[in-house]
Amino acid sequence: MVKVGDVCSVINKQTDKKKVKINNFFHNPWKIAFLVLLSIVLAFVLVIGYRVSTPRMTYDSKTEIKTNFKDPILEVSMTKDQVSRAINFYIKDLFDDSGVDYVFHLDKDALIDGTFSLLGHDTHFYLYFEPFVLANGDIQLKAKDLTVGTLNVPISAMISYISHSVDFPKWIEINADEKNVVLHLQQLKLANGMRVKAEQINLINDQIRFNLYLSENNKK
Repeated sequence: MVKVGDVCSVINKQTDKKKVKINNFFHNPWKIAFLVLLSIVLAFVLVIGYRVSTPRMTYDSKTEIKTNFKDPILEVSMTKDQVSRAINFYIKDLFDDSGVDYVFHLDKDALIDGTFSLLGHDTHFYLYFEPFVLANGDIQLKAKDLTVGTLNVPISAMISYISHSVDFPKWIEINADEKNVVLHLQQLKLANGMRVKAEQINLINDQIRFNLYLSENNKK
């Protein structure tokens, strides 16, 4: 088992050139891996935004409409394959110059499978997460396993590093000790003030659903 302290000691003894490569090893794969997984929410937001902005019917603007802010106005359902394809398409250009080749999979777990260059050698990494829907509609991503080549890297140490090296928005909470990431979707503000809640993420039965709500703050 390789300890984080031993890795840091080795890094400090390398030449400047190797330090740059080691820093890229830490900076790129883990930052990209987490951002790739977190971009699942952004992909859903794009889908929701598209569906909301697409006209479905004509209506009489004089007709009074009573709004119940507690009921969802739209439900978005997707399969694991649809989510995987949407995320891979969405993040392809975003991280195209990162120097890391990766693919996002949704199967029994959420998996990021990638390859990056470490000291001139291609190194494979796997990052496994299990997504949960919390009672308030937020999402918790529980890190299960992280493997870099033949090394078994401590997940909590790597999550702690990421939380201090990446400027995440406030609605993303990283808990290194608990090895999880919480996506506070209700703090995620859409352009029209609407709110998003996760309804179900069932990877076994291939059921993924999100609900869209009107915000009472927009009430006149």
